[in-house]
Amino acid sequence: MKKLLRILLVQSGKDLFRYKSFFLLIFALILLDRFLKKVVHVDRSALNSETLKEVSVQSAQYVFDELPDVLIGFLSDYRTFLVIAGLFLLKQLISMWPSSDMRRMHRQERGSFGLIGSLMAIRWQQILWDGMAVVIIVGLTGAWSLLHYAILQNVWQAHPTALCLLALLFMMFLFLPMTLAGFSYSSKLAVISRGTFNEKFGLFLRLFRDRRIRWASWVFFLARLLIETLFVIIIPAVVIVLMDVFWVRVLVASLLATPVYSYLKMASFKFFLEIYRPFPLVQEEYRTYYRKYDLL
Repeated sequence: MKKLLRILLVQSGKDLFRYKSFFLLIFALILLDRFLKKVVHVDRSALNSETLKEVSVQSAQYVFDELPDVLIGFLSDYRTFLVIAGLFLLKQLISMWPSSDMRRMHRQERGSFGLIGSLMAIRWQQILWDGMAVVIIVGLTGAWSLLHYAILQNVWQAHPTALCLLALLFMMFLFLPMTLAGFSYSSKLAVISRGTFNEKFGLFLRLFRDRRIRWASWVFFLARLLIETLFVIIIPAVVIVLMDVFWVRVLVASLLATPVYSYLKMASFKFFLEIYRPFPLVQEEYRTYYRKYDLL
């Protein structure tokens, strides 16, 4: 456990600054700042307990009474699938590319700046494999959500209360760490240069079949979810929306969001290397890294 904590807390930070992994994110944050300032307008006077209570009841009514028809309408529109395709490409950009980059880091194949080389190292077969894994995890997440939605919709019809919506959100939240773990592991397994389709698929399914991997992943990605939500989303968003001085907003948000997000990505990769260390396919791919830290 001490060795794992040292890997996640110390080595992740060292590699983060060694490879300068978060500088590109600062530019992205500046663009986000300009976008939010133009489209988001906050009415602070409307934020009171009575208003929030009314909104919660209206939200529950919308989710349980109107949302099914809305979703059917979306699924009958071809543009929905174009949006889904766009989201998949975005997922590849924010997942496959960093995974390829960190694969090269941990194989001692990358210098201080090597983002373009990491992008060029990705193969279309890897993208297809990752797409298959993403479809599986999205399907499992959807099945979990639909099951609890059906149960709580019946409860809502008998006893209309905002607690039904809160219960649904809670049950979806419980599965979210597994969803994040699936997204994370899919790209990390996809960029491995060796191994057949079935070998990688078997390793991916161990997230659900192997008790050790399942529960360790749930705990780790729950912690990552909470930290990321607070330091990468909530605090920077509040700073960007509520503060008026541009450079102060960007500086404060950058000091929080970009290092924390990059740190979590690096720690997630090292956690993957630790949790999948017993398997020969992963051992062979990252033998240099394991030997360097005496992990074999």
